[in-house]
Amino acid sequence: MVNRRSRLGSLFRRSSLTLHPLDAAAVARSVDEGVLITRLALTMAAKNFIIVEALRENQAFDVESARVFVRSELIDLALEQVSYARRMQADSALLEGKKRKSGTQTDEVSDQLTLLTQRRVTYSALASELTRLRGEPGFVDEVVEAARETAWNDVRSNVESRLDRVAGSATEADYAQKRAGRMMALRHIDLQALGRNTPGRASPKLR
Repeated sequence: MVNRRSRLGSLFRRSSLTLHPLDAAAVARSVDEGVLITRLALTMAAKNFIIVEALRENQAFDVESARVFVRSELIDLALEQVSYARRMQADSALLEGKKRKSGTQTDEVSDQLTLLTQRRVTYSALASELTRLRGEPGFVDEVVEAARETAWNDVRSNVESRLDRVAGSATEADYAQKRAGRMMALRHIDLQALGRNTPGRASPKLR
């Protein structure tokens, strides 16, 4: 954890790059969008975690374990934003070096530097916000509760779908002969497939 925090903090050290004008409103909008994407991704990832814990590990729902998982995911997502910001910083430094070597300043180069700076600041701001949200109990609990409800709805829908298929077969002429096999199949519903087949989180990479 100390290593993670130091990596986050190093992003905000003074940079020797030339400063370029920023659109503060655009940065704020992008951060808000990034938080929204993160929340959706966290809910999906936490839902999978809850299903796997309940079915594969045969454990009852544990709200504290789910909270720990969400906080860990938030740190990972924040570090991804840090890596994107560092990439923008490296690209800016490379472009600055080429500009100094050529001794010329074109509108195209200036626009590229401004865009890279805008992206770097946006990624940095999002990383900072995700780190802050990790320490917000209300945000974490809302994600956990949404994930719990989604997990339960997925399991319930799967069971109801299987029951509907079994009930529909009662009108078949050979229902009585096949009933034993159907009941056996019902007892072996593969609920673990929910955890395997549901898409995991996608990192909120902004452009």
